[in-house]
Amino acid sequence: MTPITLPHDLEAPLSPFDLSPFELNRRTLLTLMGAAAVFAGTAPAAAVASEDPLADLIARRRLMLAGDGSAAAVPELAEALKAMSGSAAATWKSMITPSGTSGLWADLPLAGIGSAADATGNMGVSFNRIYELALAYSTAGSEQHGDTPLAEDLVSALSYLSTTAYKAGMRAAGNWWFWEIGVPRRAADILVLLHDLVPGELRTSLMAAARYFTPDPNWRGRGTGFAETGANRTDKALSCALRGILDGRPDEIALARDALSDTVGGGRNSVFGYVTSGDGFYTDGSFVQHSYLPYVGTYGVVTLGGIAEILGLLGGSGWDVTDPKKSVVLDAVEASYAPFIWNGRMMDAVRGRAVSRQKNPDYVDGAAALTAILLLAPGAGEPYRGRYLALVKGWLQRASLTLYGLLGQSIAKSLLVTSALADTAVAAAPAPLYTKAFGDQDRLVHHRPAFSSVVNISSKRIGRYEWGNFENNLGWYQGDGMTFYYIPAAPDQYSADFWPTVDPYRLPGTTVTAEPRVSGAANGTGIPRAFQAFAGGLDLDGRWGIQGMDHLNFNKTLGARKSWFFLDDKVVCLGAGITSASGHEVFTTVDNRSFAPGTVPEIRTDSRNRVLAAGSAAVKVKRSVHIMGHGGYVFLPGENVSGDIDVQVIRRTGDWKTINSGSDTGGSDEVKTRDYVTITHHHGTNPQGGGYAYVAFPGAEHSVTFTESDEPTIEVLANNAVAQMIRDGSQGLLLANFFAATAAGQPVQGVTSSGPCSLAVHQEKDRVTVALSDPSRTQSPAQVTLDGVAANAVVESDPGVTLLSTSPLTLEFALDGHGHAKRVVLSR
Repeated sequence: MTPITLPHDLEAPLSPFDLSPFELNRRTLLTLMGAAAVFAGTAPAAAVASEDPLADLIARRRLMLAGDGSAAAVPELAEALKAMSGSAAATWKSMITPSGTSGLWADLPLAGIGSAADATGNMGVSFNRIYELALAYSTAGSEQHGDTPLAEDLVSALSYLSTTAYKAGMRAAGNWWFWEIGVPRRAADILVLLHDLVPGELRTSLMAAARYFTPDPNWRGRGTGFAETGANRTDKALSCALRGILDGRPDEIALARDALSDTVGGGRNSVFGYVTSGDGFYTDGSFVQHSYLPYVGTYGVVTLGGIAEILGLLGGSGWDVTDPKKSVVLDAVEASYAPFIWNGRMMDAVRGRAVSRQKNPDYVDGAAALTAILLLAPGAGEPYRGRYLALVKGWLQRASLTLYGLLGQSIAKSLLVTSALADTAVAAAPAPLYTKAFGDQDRLVHHRPAFSSVVNISSKRIGRYEWGNFENNLGWYQGDGMTFYYIPAAPDQYSADFWPTVDPYRLPGTTVTAEPRVSGAANGTGIPRAFQAFAGGLDLDGRWGIQGMDHLNFNKTLGARKSWFFLDDKVVCLGAGITSASGHEVFTTVDNRSFAPGTVPEIRTDSRNRVLAAGSAAVKVKRSVHIMGHGGYVFLPGENVSGDIDVQVIRRTGDWKTINSGSDTGGSDEVKTRDYVTITHHHGTNPQGGGYAYVAFPGAEHSVTFTESDEPTIEVLANNAVAQMIRDGSQGLLLANFFAATAAGQPVQGVTSSGPCSLAVHQEKDRVTVALSDPSRTQSPAQVTLDGVAANAVVESDPGVTLLSTSPLTLEFALDGHGHAKRVVLSR
């Protein structure tokens, strides 16, 4: 996405990055660049060459996992190596040796526990721990490097698992993922790391089990009735390739390579193709997994990382991936991934149920995306390579976390990061400054100098949230309009124990009832979809944006029309038609900002200073709230706005295990505490047509909140069940959502619409720009009449836009049925 140009007073301030603490000497630089090249499969053939091509690939994979030994000579990685050593020491110390009769660790019993699902999860975690130890054994600079007793214990543990827990012919009880993806991948990588130590018959046995449970990466299980897609297909392809390499089966390496392109299915489920429904990459940059959820932040990262690893592993070999459609993935880095990475963190709006994983906060998935991009870069060629490196350097320089030894990433992958930072030939990309709508996944991302924002909305097409296998147990309202504001002053807003401590009924931006909900802790998975069709919006010229949702809650006892309008330095939020028969209180959570206990900053309400602490009484609000250092909120009068608004500081406690008790991702039961500044618009019990209107100024100074509260620059033109419309007179901008056609002869503020749509009109001195989409995907063509807007002729337009009349201005838009906008520019 090409950055837009804002007026001078809205440009991001210059903040040069001081690289002095991270300057690398020439020797270290050469070491890193050489290691990164080998890692990515682009080093000279002599670096890993032998007379046996399969042995070459084993050596290359070992380099990808453990590095080439250079990490020990890089001072910047000393702390990461120390952390690896400490973790491995603790894991080894707690290991039952010689191998026990019921498991390898006391907390991971594999027999006699009564639950096959639990035993399966424990098996998966046992393989994970063995991999951790094998990686420490194989990594130069680790305290366990080359430790013979450790190697002996690991071979014994593998033998135990191969004969008792994971062998061909067993019944795959519990979660299928462990049997078909998790364990085969871990087992193969362990065998790569310990290749010269593991007896051939043990290696053959483990790979035979992997082959038994996943004979073909194209399919789920042992049949051919369910085709794998996206991340699952990529994961299985990588495991299959490693299995073929380890077992001397070139046919399986070819099978893995071809599975990426889905040659058996004519390319229908190729990871290199665009899709128009279901899982995969869409032409607008959307990425969907599990049929109904935007998932580029987790499953998408797994897909990208897996593809990058396969390309790096097989590149230059007789099994090189030559699919010409690889450009789909190469383009996706900028089209699908980059928009949702904020200062190195992956936005939670595209991480699905992973938000509930204690060990995988936003910065860990962000680091995984960054290293996947770096791994992909060398083989991508120019201009991709340069653009990728520029993006990554920019994210790293703006990150609030350590640049070296990224959390959740291996030492070998950290070498890619140090190498990227050391490459002085590539300048860091500036912070993003654009707005982009993703019609195929009901998302819009808005990047500004002071903040970035995204909203989770849902529809018949896109789910509210995902629960599954005891993960994301309290995620009920994550897709009901949850609004994220990312600001530099609080980079850890959603990673510092936010999810286990936030009130799950009071997610920012949502309108809900107080009806009690039940935890989703259970086996199986689910993605509850919404009931209505209208969800989505548009971006106008990559600068402004509209999102809207026709909201009907989980049991159809609450309805509301909700809109978000994204402007240069603010977000305008409207709600209307709030109607409930639930018998419970209904409220909209304007925001719910999280702080470490006792650190809530000064709060001003209606420009009065307040000293609020946890447990103090709620303070009623009429016009504005400002949280010093974090931004302000201005409440607008208008149509259907009713109810009380208050702000309160609430101390919340919780634990990660409550929201995620999954076998391999479950959190700790250690109690966490956070203080929340909770701003609530109360609509009462069983409201009939209630509403709200407020403007958020994320990251703004109090002077901005004060000025806007005194003289609002935003005019709410309509806020009802048919239309929500605002005007920003300073920009000549009108933005609106129409949830239905306007009544005959009854335009809304001079606008007549043939049906549901999002509409943006930008009037300048010599031209008018109009953009329209139909988030409900129910009409094509769509017509709009703009009475009082002067225009003469079309200057430029997207295909399918027709000028029907200039007096009054009437336009027709032939839409594509995917919620994408069409745009036209007219002269005046």
